[in-house]
Amino acid sequence: MPAPDLSSIARNIESWFARHQRSLPWRNTYDPYHVWVSEVMAQQTRLEVVLGYFGRFIERFPTLTALAAASEDDVTSAWSGLGYYRRARMLREGAIDVQQRFGGRVPSTVEELLTIPGIGRYTAGAVASIAYGTKAPIVDGNVTRIVARLFGVDAPVGSPRFWTHADALVQASNEPRNFNQGLMETGALICKPRNPLCPMCPVNDVCVARATRRIDELPVKKEKQETRSLRIPLYVIRDATGRVLLRRESGPLMTSMFHLPHGDTSLLSGRPLRVLSKELLGTFKHAVTTRKIEFEVYAATIAKVIRDGDGEYAWVDVARLGDVPHPSYVRKALAVLMSVVRE
Repeated sequence: MPAPDLSSIARNIESWFARHQRSLPWRNTYDPYHVWVSEVMAQQTRLEVVLGYFGRFIERFPTLTALAAASEDDVTSAWSGLGYYRRARMLREGAIDVQQRFGGRVPSTVEELLTIPGIGRYTAGAVASIAYGTKAPIVDGNVTRIVARLFGVDAPVGSPRFWTHADALVQASNEPRNFNQGLMETGALICKPRNPLCPMCPVNDVCVARATRRIDELPVKKEKQETRSLRIPLYVIRDATGRVLLRRESGPLMTSMFHLPHGDTSLLSGRPLRVLSKELLGTFKHAVTTRKIEFEVYAATIAKVIRDGDGEYAWVDVARLGDVPHPSYVRKALAVLMSVVRE
């Protein structure tokens, strides 16, 4: 195929986005803080899930100044259920840095954005282009897929070649804000991993993968990491008022969050409490990165007396679980408890 006209590709994507863009809350004003929060939330998370959290998060921390002033526990509590909690902690650290070094104004250049904790090349490009209209490239999973198919890129996912193509395209655009969003939106809605809607694609006439019948082959997949299966007992310990005992952990995953006391595993690092008696309430499955976990939920009694005010522990009313930062599996476990209580 002849070399594609990059300007024509950019115009077509911008025009398609103007007609078909989804209504998203951060697109109302393109406030740089809102764009930053949305991009961090969207990392490794489906957009449908983000929409359920974004409004509540902004309501709780309406400005970057409010986020910078919040405690880590407040921020991770508001993030509870989104997973990958390091994102929330780094977002708060980044807000503090912007407050201190830039007077609370999110920088507009990629170079300055990259100096902020938690902001990498993708997020810097997204904020610069979407919030400020800068001609900065972005490469996420959707962009990788559409670029691989559009140009017939045989390199594996993660190759710098995708950044080269993305940069050439955005430099050829007139509206980098609309172009970059259009590129992601086309990848999400049209150029899908399976069964792409090629007849509806704004650039199907110059797509190498379509012309060479290689749509299903591109992009080249990375080798999948081996999945580990784990079985973990969780202990639901209640006091006389029905409150549940949680403990703050320091393991490699979900550190600083409040967890249910548990058996000794490689996933959750705290030493297990000595259990005097236990009764199985039920089980549920949960996935964390490459781990597939089956949790066993036990009503238990323990030897140790835990008092209010112990910083390592928290006695929590089930109805007020949102007051403390916790991973989503805790809510699932307590749902098992409540289903038994209702019976």
